[in-house]
Amino acid sequence: MQFSTAKRNDILYLCSQGRVKTYEDYLEFANKLDKLIATHIKVDSRDFSQWRIMLLDAFPFNTYALGHLLRLKLYNNYDFSLGTNNYHLLELLESVEFDKIFAISVEHDPRNYKNS
Repeated sequence: MQFSTAKRNDILYLCSQGRVKTYEDYLEFANKLDKLIATHIKVDSRDFSQWRIMLLDAFPFNTYALGHLLRLKLYNNYDFSLGTNNYHLLELLESVEFDKIFAISVEHDPRNYKNS
């Protein structure tokens, strides 16, 4: 599982690439995502207006990881949206009604575009 960032159109993308199938995958996902958030979101001088967690090639995606995203939104009060490049993952997110809590979109990998 790989994590990286990209910035496009005043949106900071925290990109997670890879499947989250097992409990061990979830632990890695949560740990690396939390470190990215601490590095890029919890800073006083932001150069972006919004941020999005981008789940790339992330299907299947287990319920532990879904719960972690929910915790970030509801309990940590982070204001972010979700993006994916996989329609199966989009269908999963809609089936558990994440579209009622998050703005969810299907997009191309933002790392393939030049910064703007």
